Amino acid sequence: MLSSIFQKLSPAAEKKLLILAIATFILAGSCMVHFDTLLKNDAAPLGIISFELAKTLDCSTQILDSWKTTTGAMQSAEWSLWFDYIFIITYTVLLCLVIHRVRRTVWTNRESLAYRFGIVMIRVVVWAGILDMVENFALLQLFYGDLEPHWSTLAFVTAMIKFICIGLGILYVLIGLLTAGIKKIT
Repeated sequence: MLSSIFQKLSPAAEKKLLILAIATFILAGSCMVHFDTLLKNDAAPLGIISFELAKTLDCSTQILDSWKTTTGAMQSAEWSLWFDYIFIITYTVLLCLVIHRVRRTVWTNRESLAYRFGIVMIRVVVWAGILDMVENFALLQLFYGDLEPHWSTLAFVTAMIKFICIGLGILYVLIGLLTAGIKKIT
């Protein structure tokens, strides 16, 4: 999987890929923030994230209706939902690469539990990206008028699992960096 792809890279190629991943993540993230500016209101205080986490069809419909009353919000929502597929790729590659670098740098013993757990975390982040794509599909169904309760439920469940998976990946990185800092001190 991705961990073996990263292992085949030379250190110089890995560094270039990391710089490219950071740059594309920042660029894509900036676009997502831009799209989200018109989407934040009383019904959707977190913008598109509120739509992702709307548990029920009523909540989803209320958010969509609130965007219909704001000039340009529906177009921003549509752009955000479609562009998110690009953003998913950028954050997945970046987080997987960072996890790979942390596990390779901090835990040099390939048989250690922490090193092997890094491989699991890379797979978890890839699953988060896949779940994010499923979530986007469900949100697009709602956006384009297929107002069925199962789409709201699917979007909510996949979003929650996605956020947990991403959080675990970030936690692995933070623990790895903390471990590296402690190793330098001692």
